[in-house]
Parts: sequence; structure tokens; C-alpha cells
Amino acid sequence: MTSETGSAGRRPPKVRLALPDGALRRRLLEVLQDSDVDVEILEANDLVSELQNADGDLVLVDPGQVESTDLDALSDVALSDDNASVAVIGEDDPGTRANLVAAGIATLDSDQDRGELAASLEALAGAEAAGGLSGPEVRGSAAEPRLADFLTRSPRMSEFIDLVQRVIPADTTLLISGPTGVGKEHLARAIHRESPRAAGPFVAVNCAAIPEQLLEAELFGHTKGAFTGAEKPRKGHFELANGGTVFLDEVGELPQHVQAKLLTVLQRHEITPVGAEKPVRVDVRVMVATNRDLLQDVADGRFREDLFFRLNVVPLQIPSLAERPEDIPELVGRFIQHFRTTMPVSEIEGISDAAIDALMRYSWPGNIRELINVVERTMLLGRGTEITLDDLPPAIRDPDATAMPGLDGLFSHDDAPVPDEWLDMPLKAVRDLAIRKAETAYLRTVLTRTEGHLAEAAKAVGISPRALYEKMKRYDLKKEDFKP
Repeated sequence: MTSETGSAGRRPPKVRLALPDGALRRRLLEVLQDSDVDVEILEANDLVSELQNADGDLVLVDPGQVESTDLDALSDVALSDDNASVAVIGEDDPGTRANLVAAGIATLDSDQDRGELAASLEALAGAEAAGGLSGPEVRGSAAEPRLADFLTRSPRMSEFIDLVQRVIPADTTLLISGPTGVGKEHLARAIHRESPRAAGPFVAVNCAAIPEQLLEAELFGHTKGAFTGAEKPRKGHFELANGGTVFLDEVGELPQHVQAKLLTVLQRHEITPVGAEKPVRVDVRVMVATNRDLLQDVADGRFREDLFFRLNVVPLQIPSLAERPEDIPELVGRFIQHFRTTMPVSEIEGISDAAIDALMRYSWPGNIRELINVVERTMLLGRGTEITLDDLPPAIRDPDATAMPGLDGLFSHDDAPVPDEWLDMPLKAVRDLAIRKAETAYLRTVLTRTEGHLAEAAKAVGISPRALYEKMKRYDLKKEDFKP
């Protein structure tokens, strides 16, 4: 167990075990005995009453207790600010997990190894002690992201979060990459919030959204009279972030002359505002994000090689949603819970087993962002109290029936129909998806013709073997599959 105060003078989070005596309770006690939490056993005869009076941040129960308890009453307790939060440990059914989370009840995987289970419990209880989980990134959510938002059942995502936890305390530059909609800025904000720079500002800049002629002045500031319209000096984003973190999204869109100035920031920790003669020292941590292949951009001369290696100190490749379908039930539950509070016209409180199965089978080219859009749409248009299979877009209900046609057929005439799934996606996501599908089909054809010989295939494609290898990794193409 722990003392009354944790690190930095904060009290340790309180975990209460409202579990029957047995192997699971004994295992949890063993796992938590060396953790930074305060643990106590509750002998819960009347679970709802016990939860209402529990002195703690998080109460753990098992699936059997939930089955014998009125879910609406349990939900009222879980969502109340006056009571401890509730987590069910050991529930394996995806539909049940989604509906528990939608009701405000967290879920935990009991099959994690000792270290992972301890980390999950500490993260969940610690977040509740600090004011509650914000949930994944949802439009309109005012809560600050935390790393606990990324609680996962996926082994691949668990490895990724372990890496993130190791770099949070450092001041090193981070390159966050991943496909569109995977949550790169959300992760950057979570890292900043839990780092020693949390008291400083977090300044996010979308490099693709600022006109090229204004980008340098926006980032580094300018003096009075530096250019037409500069009637007074202005600090740039790097000065505004002094003592905190600068996050540059779409860093691959920076023009070459701005890339050179960013390299100076990383090497010398100083900037030179437009029109200034002397540099200005800045104390910032730099995080950047991209969904581009920067190695290919370096090979093509679009991105500076020296800057790439400065940025790529610790690369963080966020797994796509298709790589961690185990997390979809909890994500869907969180989104339902969020939209229940922001969409009073909807009566939906949960999701059917058939619908959650379809969501877990879908490939999610738009990642988390697309999943948010789907849940919001179905809650707005769906009838009844749960999302059903019929409420889902056709591309998710029956992927084979809405498969993307060949590119020639798709664009052969101006009014050719597009896949229904595209209509729920922003233009950039559609573009990325179309490029991904076209490049994958193209590379498959070339690799088949060259029988998996990378050097020969790279020559045919017109890129370096390393760049081809990186693209194959991105599209999950293995040369062994093309050997005769």
C-alpha cells in the first residue's frame, strides 16, 4: 500500500475492490501492493449502495456483479460527480464492453501481465483522482488530454504507450507520425500535460493551414516595418510557447527556407524574427507530426536531410485503428457517452452486438476521426435506444458490396458515383485513402511482376529500395508473398 501523499505532494489515488473473495481479488491485491495507489477491499452485498458510499476514486467490480445489478442505477452512480468511478474487470464480450463504457463504466482486461495491469489501474485511478477521464478526442470536448485516454487492450498499442511513457519526462524532440485521423495532436497534448513543461503553454500550429508567405512570420515573429502591413512588432509561435511546447502539425509542408530556420531552433535554441538583426533565445520542446513519408521527401529533395535526422530523435508511429480493433468497443462506448450529453435529441444509449461486430471488421481508413463521425451520425439519425446494424453506413454493413471500383471506372465520367464511406470523410482523408488504395494496387502489381525482388521493383517504380521498403511496411506488403 502507500503513504497518504504521492509524488509532488499529491495524495495517491484510491482503488477499492468490490470483488468476491477469489483468485482475481488476490491477484489484484498482489499486483497493487507495490503500486502508487491506496487499496482497500469492499464487502459489497448491495453494490449500488456500497458504491454510493465508497471512499475512493475507482471501484473495481466483476461481470457477475454487473449482471445482477440494474445497469441504469449503476450508470447513475458511475456518472455522478459525488461518487467513485466504476470499472468492470474481466469482461470479454465486445458488445457488453461498449455498452458498459457508454453507461459511464470503464472496463479493464484481466488477462494483462502484472506490469501492464498495474500500469492500467494506476493510469485509470490516477486520472479519476485528477478530475476524471476526458476520453479520446471528440469535437467539443473541453477536457485536457491525458495519456490515460489511451488505455488499450491491443498489444501493439500497449508497446507504443510504453514507449511514450519513457519519453514524456525528457525534453527531446518527438516526431509523431501516423495516418490521417489517428490522433497525433491529441497525443502531443497528452505528452505535454504530463511532462515537466505542463505549467508552460502548448502552442499548436498547422503548417499546411498558413499561407507560405506568412508562415515564417507566424512561427518566428517579426519586427515593426519588416514587411508591408507590419505596423508593430509581433511575437511568433515559438516565443509565445517559451517555457512550454511547440507542436508543428503537417511539418512536411514547410518550405525549404523555413526548414532551415527550424533547424536553427533545434540546434541553437534561438530564433530570428523577420526583419530582426539579432537572434532571440527560446526555451521550448518541439514536437512535430506528419502523415507524409519524410524519408521519401528527403530522397526527392523536398525535405532537408539534416532537419529530418534532428526531428527523428524519437519517432512515435501511432498504430492505425485497423491495427488495434480490440480497442473499438471501448472507443465506441466513450463516443456514445459523449454524444449522449451533447445531443439531447438522441435516445441512443448503447449498441447491438451485430453493429459492434461490423465496426470491428471494418478497415477504418479515416481512423479515430472516421469512427467519431460514424457514431455521431448514427446517434443523430438512428431510431430506438441502441445503434443497430441497419443504422451503420453501407460500407461498414457490407464492405464487399461497396468496395472501391477500379480507378478508371471511378473517374471515367464527371458524375460517376463515389463510395458512400467517402461522404462521411473530409476531403483530405478521401485524398489520402485514394492515394493509399492506388499506391497499394500499383505496388502489388509491380512486386508480382518482379517476383518480390526489391531492387528490381524499386528501379521499375523509380524510387530507392529503402523508400520502397518503407512504403511496403506502411501498406503491409511483404516481399515473401510475391515470391514464385
